[in-house]
Amino acid sequence: MALRLSSVLCLAALVQLFGCPLLAVPLQETPIKVSVVIEASNEATQVHHTSAMPGGSLLGALRRLQHTDSDFKFTVTEDPDYGYYLESVNGVAGSETDHTYWQILTDVHADLTPINVGVGCYSPKAYEHITLKLTTW
Repeated sequence: MALRLSSVLCLAALVQLFGCPLLAVPLQETPIKVSVVIEASNEATQVHHTSAMPGGSLLGALRRLQHTDSDFKFTVTEDPDYGYYLESVNGVAGSETDHTYWQILTDVHADLTPINVGVGCYSPKAYEHITLKLTTW
C-alpha cells in the first residue's frame, strides 16, 4: 500500500511539474513496407504495407499485417533460447531437407542487409522496407 501511495504521489508531482500533456501523448503507428521473395521461383515479389508501433517488434507488425491483409499469412516457432523465428510465409515453409530458411532483410541505402536479431526482437523504423526472403544455406 505504501508503495502504491508513493507512486501516486510521484505521478501527481510529475503532472504538476510538467502538466497533463506529458501523459496524453498518444503513440502513433508508423508505416512500413514488407516484401516477400522466394528465391529460385518464378513467383513475382509480393509487396504489402502495414504499420509498426514506435519501439514495437517486427512480429507485432507482421501480426497486424496478417489481420488486415488476407493475402499475407505467416507462422513462427519459438525457440526457448533464441526466441521467435519465421517458419513459413504465405504457406511456404523453410526446410532442413532443402536447406532453405526465411531470411529477414532491411533496405539500408538501397542495399539489402540481414537483420541481426529475430523477428520478435527487431524494431522496424518508420517507412522501413523489410524483405522476407526464402533463401538457401
